[in-house]
Amino acid sequence: MIWLVMILLTAASGVHGQVNAQSSVAPLLRECYTNPELLNRNNLPPTTMPVLIDIIRKIEDDSNVNMDMRQLVASILQTYRQDGIEFHQTDGNLPISSTVLPFAPTFHSFYRHKLLLTRIIPGNLQALPNDVINSPLKCALHHMLSTTVDFRLRGNENSCNTLSQYRALRTFRDVSQHLMKDDVEILDVSSINSVDKNGQMRHYNPKDEIEYTDINDLKSERQVQIQSQCPILEGVVNTKWGAVSAGNVLAGIAGGAQYQTIPVTELARGAIINDQNIQQFVTSTYPTTLSGDLAEAILIQNTERGNPTIFVGTAGNWNSSQAPRFYMLHSQNNVEMTEPEIRGGIDGFVLGNIVNSDSRVSSLKLSQLLDMYYTEMNGVFDQNRRACNRRSLSQEFITNTNLVAETNAFTAALDTNIPLRGTIIGGLQQLVDSAVNNFQSYVTNNLNDVNCELTMNSMRNYRLKTNLYLVVDSSWQYQTIYPAISWLLDNIEVDKFGSSVTLLSAFDGSVIINKTFSLADFHTNYTYSLHQSLRPGVDLESTLTNIKIMMHSELENERTANYVGGNSTVLLFLLNSAVQTNTLVHEQARILNETVPDLRILFATSTNQFDNLWPLVRNLHTDIATISLNSDGTNIPNSMGNVLRVIQQVGRRIINPTCGSTYPPEARSNTMQFDDYVEPGYTNYYSVSPNYFYGGNENRRIRITRSGGGVGSLVICYSRIVSQPSRNITIGSDENAITCETIASSGSFEIGLQNACDGYYTINSCPLMYISVQSNVPSTGTSLSSTCTENACRFPYSMRYQIQINEFGCYSGSSTVGFSVLLLIFSFVINYI
Repeated sequence: MIWLVMILLTAASGVHGQVNAQSSVAPLLRECYTNPELLNRNNLPPTTMPVLIDIIRKIEDDSNVNMDMRQLVASILQTYRQDGIEFHQTDGNLPISSTVLPFAPTFHSFYRHKLLLTRIIPGNLQALPNDVINSPLKCALHHMLSTTVDFRLRGNENSCNTLSQYRALRTFRDVSQHLMKDDVEILDVSSINSVDKNGQMRHYNPKDEIEYTDINDLKSERQVQIQSQCPILEGVVNTKWGAVSAGNVLAGIAGGAQYQTIPVTELARGAIINDQNIQQFVTSTYPTTLSGDLAEAILIQNTERGNPTIFVGTAGNWNSSQAPRFYMLHSQNNVEMTEPEIRGGIDGFVLGNIVNSDSRVSSLKLSQLLDMYYTEMNGVFDQNRRACNRRSLSQEFITNTNLVAETNAFTAALDTNIPLRGTIIGGLQQLVDSAVNNFQSYVTNNLNDVNCELTMNSMRNYRLKTNLYLVVDSSWQYQTIYPAISWLLDNIEVDKFGSSVTLLSAFDGSVIINKTFSLADFHTNYTYSLHQSLRPGVDLESTLTNIKIMMHSELENERTANYVGGNSTVLLFLLNSAVQTNTLVHEQARILNETVPDLRILFATSTNQFDNLWPLVRNLHTDIATISLNSDGTNIPNSMGNVLRVIQQVGRRIINPTCGSTYPPEARSNTMQFDDYVEPGYTNYYSVSPNYFYGGNENRRIRITRSGGGVGSLVICYSRIVSQPSRNITIGSDENAITCETIASSGSFEIGLQNACDGYYTINSCPLMYISVQSNVPSTGTSLSSTCTENACRFPYSMRYQIQINEFGCYSGSSTVGFSVLLLIFSFVINYI
């Protein structure tokens, strides 16, 4: 009986791998190919690394998932990855049967995938629950991990050879149209020729819409010569350091986490190996990454074209810079080891070897490992181990002799598993040498990704933590406003460790999408159909009134939770309509600004509406912007840049939660504190409103204490003038504008707030207290330790510190409104008259 139980458990452990390795679309994935809503990729999140990490975090955080990284990465691959799925047209003009799904895993990548799931990546005793993520995220994850090429003819293929720019967001059509008519892009030669060849990315153009011909006339089999000249490569995610095959990355990690050698005879399963003069085993990190793709290229190219030279590195471009969903290859030939697969192969191989050799990695979550590698600074416990250093890492980890031997062995094994259009009867070593040499040459000479030096020069040294409330005017065209919002959310880093986003209607301030820290969830919900359903018009009086009620409710919730500090709060209006203001509008804005002192109200409008809006904001010089968003989206960074810069200047909050929304004068904070975290080399910026320190109190202070381990020291700076104080900033001749102190391995620093508003007659005239906490580490040669193990730690080498407040008060500015308005008017007159 015991043996029977063990056999059943073993069988159950491989169920997902076996199902996804069969020659039909796995049952769990079939709705991704049958549900019209899910077939329309615009209803799925963009295929970016932050979205992929976000989805993986959701799986890790599920209470029913209890796996370490080794188990989880294998389970994700076995559940959601199925390479090689192609569309298949019936013969002639016969209709597709209602009982037949016209998709099947028949592309060449499936056969290697089958070997990986059944022979190389081990099964797990615990399967992922079917409902661990919802259907849109399941399909998004499936498409991000599963490699295949869609050769279907889309029309206008004669313009593919001129493809040199990133392409457009697609037109959004009614989902009632046929499910095969709404999922890829088309190129317009006139629009391409009119674009500056300066590397800028294009977006929406109504003529850029891809339409398949009617499904009954479509010829999509690979044997048919009429194919797209710029086919779609699936299984790709966008990163700052190039497009990456995510399936290769995760497979490499799985191969390293369960490092093993597999006999070639086990992979061949009794078939005759044509070449006996090969290494008799393969190592798990090779076929899951580099030698797997090289073997595919060798077998397919040699048998189909008889060419002794094996080509690798076919490149392509995304359809959009702000919401990438389709990666279009520049050629229909030599698609077995594309440029994204090269990057993914290198990254997966490097990470797999790090997982196998560095004991610190075993305690990481899968999402942490990916986050550490695809980040601007620090890397995987070593500043060299990050994606921007990919070329050097390939030289460090990839030994040419081993790659040749492993590729030779796996090619021989794959030859017995994959149907080919010919039989290789000799010369395998020559083909392998050609493939490996061309791979090494391509990595050295053609893989021109952003390197670490350029990354460091262009990055900011702080992470934003903002609760962003977006008030959207529905008169914007979705194709115009969506890329701008997507760009903004990427830059404020919406995720569980950073910023949140809430979508509100400009018609009345009602909540359209509840507050979420999930980039994937926001993109899933904010679709074309949702935007179209928003009530038209802008009513600032109703909107501000309802937002005031919502913000007051938030303050009361923070009072209940003793919320001392965290994310800044920004309310951003994105308006395309002309607005009218009146006394009631001004009054609601005043109440918001007076009773929610840490809220920053910003306006971004398509036309200049400064005269109407300046009484509603705190800083009339920076808080109102005119943005020009064109239909192709090429100017989003320039147009939205000023808006982002203002958001970046709004520091994280340090508050007295006992104030709530009523600011009772007798309320005092006593001693309260919260923990926060900073990465090596990064800085956290805070601001403290005078609403909490306007009156005099001898015991009023802020204490910052280092409460965790980590490399380097903490530098604490504060200022009443500079919103982002730093030791390296000088303000004219004022030597006291910024004060800094260093905390070494332990200790604390106090900032006194006794009588901090002396000489200021109103709360509004008293400047905020600005504080920075910087992690100061040596710039080179630093091995980062794993000391931060709490759930709140984004990275294991983050430093923990505590911010403590003492005797904060509650002071409302509502009693001095008249004087505040006079000051605002006076400021306007001085600066503009």
